[in-house]
Amino acid sequence: MRARELLRRLDDLEAADLTSAALATAIGGLVREGLLPAGADLPSERDLASALGRSRGTIARAYEQLRADGLAHTRHGAGTTIGCCAGPWASSRAAELEPIVPVVAVDRRPLAGRVIDLRRTRWELPSTPGTSGPAAASVSASVSASGLADDPGLVDPLSPLDGVLTEVLAAQGLEVPADEMVVVDGAVRALDVALAALLRPGEPVLVPALCDPGWLALLRVRGLRPLALPVGDDGRADIPGWLRRLRSRPAAVALLSASHAAPAGTVLAGHERRLLVEAAADADVTLVDDLRHSELWTEQPPPPPLASFDADDRTVTVGSTAPGAPTGTSLGWLHTSSAPLAARLRAVASTTDAAPPGALLAAARQVGGQHPVLLAQRRQHLIDHTALTIRLVTPAAPEVSVAPAAGGPFRLLHLGGVPGTEVADAARDRGVIVHPGAACAVRGSEPSAVAVSLTGPTEELVAGLRVVIEMARERH
Repeated sequence: MRARELLRRLDDLEAADLTSAALATAIGGLVREGLLPAGADLPSERDLASALGRSRGTIARAYEQLRADGLAHTRHGAGTTIGCCAGPWASSRAAELEPIVPVVAVDRRPLAGRVIDLRRTRWELPSTPGTSGPAAASVSASVSASGLADDPGLVDPLSPLDGVLTEVLAAQGLEVPADEMVVVDGAVRALDVALAALLRPGEPVLVPALCDPGWLALLRVRGLRPLALPVGDDGRADIPGWLRRLRSRPAAVALLSASHAAPAGTVLAGHERRLLVEAAADADVTLVDDLRHSELWTEQPPPPPLASFDADDRTVTVGSTAPGAPTGTSLGWLHTSSAPLAARLRAVASTTDAAPPGALLAAARQVGGQHPVLLAQRRQHLIDHTALTIRLVTPAAPEVSVAPAAGGPFRLLHLGGVPGTEVADAARDRGVIVHPGAACAVRGSEPSAVAVSLTGPTEELVAGLRVVIEMARERH
């Protein structure tokens, strides 16, 4: 990209007051909005410095900040490129570095100097009585110390999938032998393999208008153009609208974000899923069905996966081996009944660093043995924290209300008309970080809502929600 083109995109940047931090923030904003896709080359430091009338050191420091934030990488002799590493994994690694925007330092030290981040899926690590082996918190460390990390050949790559995962899928009506799956390093890797196999940067992809913010970050950093499948004011799917959208085929791929991962927690009934599969088949649209967190239901069990209705083998199913397990102990996986599509998925996975290391395989096997206990704990955690959230929010009604959801780690808080970004910014200044509704919205619209994770420690959830409620009420 030439310096002149970058300056055109940064048309609101005041060159007279330009600092390296301001330049890094402005370029980072373009990346987050999908206007600078992964793989885009930035101007050389010399050319951009000349175009801006600033020193080369200012540009160098801005590029250094972009690298530190995981939004760019520099290769000797090749310049600086959007994406935190070379190759197709630039997108997934950048998305995993959420929050992309660093916490803004404030003068006062609220909440005893703590910063409470209610955007992440971050489970507490309770003990697991009645199980053998190390506690979940120390699984990875124990595996490394045991030497398994140094010899991946000691671990059967499919062992974490045998039993636990096949039983889960069978319970949902999907019979999938473990050896038919593509196993990769984490759920983000799994989705990125699917996207890399099905789409090229710049192409459109259909997603629900309110979607998992991490998934949207991945789409935008990869350079894909998300198009909205319409939802109602409560975040629930507009099924007739989805059917019309699929049949008009504005995109060749539709990503159906997991019911139990999306902030609104919409669960599609079985007959609705059948209609979507039929409409996609008629329009020659490939469906990517996200099963992450599907076991973490609290009020309504998940319906059958899309693949169980798919007679034309046009569905790619994406999931992870142990929903709710500690970070670093879960594998991602992909499956399709289409042999040509499966070959493409394997080819993409095999030509990247997607293969899980021995340590992760062993850790997943350890956690898999504790799966029923962990899953019961996670469900109870969500039930307790949902009830707690409702109790805290109810006195603030109608200013703040909790969107109904059938499960999953996130809840959407409606703010009675106040812009979500306004409340999120005010809460951030008090040391509480939440997703504004715009971070969950496909087209950057401004829903009057924020999304919070229920998975952290109880005291942090309580303190964070109190700040969010206070900020919302002050702005009414």
